[in-house]
Amino acid sequence: MIHENIKLAKYFILGVLLQVLVFESWNFLGYIDPMFYIIFILIYKFDGSQIQFILLSFTLGLVIDLLTQNPGSNTISCIVISYIRPFLINFSFGVNADISNGMVSGTRLENRILFVGLIIFIHHLIYFSVSYFSFSVYIDILKNTILTSLLTSILIAITLGFISKR
Repeated sequence: MIHENIKLAKYFILGVLLQVLVFESWNFLGYIDPMFYIIFILIYKFDGSQIQFILLSFTLGLVIDLLTQNPGSNTISCIVISYIRPFLINFSFGVNADISNGMVSGTRLENRILFVGLIIFIHHLIYFSVSYFSFSVYIDILKNTILTSLLTSILIAITLGFISKR
């Protein structure tokens, strides 16, 4: 139990530090910044406490918003994703949803790709919808969602590849 909490704290701190110090100033193609901190939401064990997870996700989003001077888009996105995550787990993994560390090992690759893709896409769609706060710019919302989701997915896939080999 203590080992799991230390591992979660490590991913929480690492995700925040990398997001704030490295990825926030990337500006790939001029405006795309990957949101690497989502790795914490993906790595959190499937059978963990839902209330604890929502509180940790709220804290993650709030810390990112405070450090990047964002008006709350990360917090809202993290809360919504943490709330719908159990439904996405059941949708993506089906009968294998009971595996506690299913994101790292023990499940098929297709299920993990579906889960990661859904979490990242929904998070980014909510993030950019709240950031723009206008549906008259829906093309920009979709463009930013898709491009940022692709870049974030690539970075997280590389990172999860390293994690699963350890």
